[in-house]
Amino acid sequence: MKQKSIYVVASYTDTVPGKLITARAKLKFWNRYEGDTYSHISLSRDNRLRNMVSFARKEMKNPFNSGIVTEDIKRDMFVLNPDKSKIAVMQLGVSEETHQIVSDKIDEYLRMGEHLKFNYLGLVSLLLSGTRGFTLSNQFFCSQWATTVLRESGIDIFPKKRPEDVRPFDFYRELKEYQIYEGLTKDYPEEGIDFIPKVFQYKRR
Repeated sequence: MKQKSIYVVASYTDTVPGKLITARAKLKFWNRYEGDTYSHISLSRDNRLRNMVSFARKEMKNPFNSGIVTEDIKRDMFVLNPDKSKIAVMQLGVSEETHQIVSDKIDEYLRMGEHLKFNYLGLVSLLLSGTRGFTLSNQFFCSQWATTVLRESGIDIFPKKRPEDVRPFDFYRELKEYQIYEGLTKDYPEEGIDFIPKVFQYKRR
């Protein structure tokens, strides 16, 4: 069976939302979590990370115009503050069939773009409570959307969590053994990084 990979990218960019999430983590001197300064999650179908997909701002200077977007690790928010922006890349080995299912699912959401909105209420709820997000029809924030796409494709990373309760650093903690890169975004190589992937062990409810 031919092996392919899906890449889960946790990131911190030196933006206002990123700073707020990081500040909350730093203020929480008890019960800190590994990787809790990561504030964003994206999915990529290739190792160069030049065509990632997530839920984020559509315009650099307007965080309130947000929704499903394509992202480039060498452009926009990822290079805004190159000495502070960092990423962690997790490579999940999947079958060719599963890779195609994930890819088709991502494309399906991209086609629905004008009908999808950013889940501000859910994100605020998750930030304030630390554990409980809020869901509305056709509204997502980054980690909620990534969890939903993977789950709908048969990859259930968090079988005991609702998608709206998943935080960006939950991916970092859960997928640590699949990590192939962690460091400044600017140092990620143009040609990408590709190890022989560890086959992701699917978790079922």
